[in-house]
Amino acid sequence: MKGRKLWVVAFLAFMTNGASLLGVGQGSAGAVARSIECNHAIAHNIQAAKGLGLLVGNPPQKVRAEFLGPFQVDCSALGMCSVLA
Repeated sequence: MKGRKLWVVAFLAFMTNGASLLGVGQGSAGAVARSIECNHAIAHNIQAAKGLGLLVGNPPQKVRAEFLGPFQVDCSALGMCSVLA
């Protein structure tokens, strides 16, 4: 690499890592990526805690269906009235 391409690559390298090279670690690309990842993890954990908080003390509700399905069964013809009742 010579000339212009070298300076472009050097400028981009300095822009992404220049803050950490100068000793200002909060502005480096790695620090920004870590803070974004940390904020995402915190938001995910808060959402999971709220979701689990809604479930505490509330057992699942049983749904009582009026019918067994889309078909009506004549249990006297099958001899299974005690099972289906």
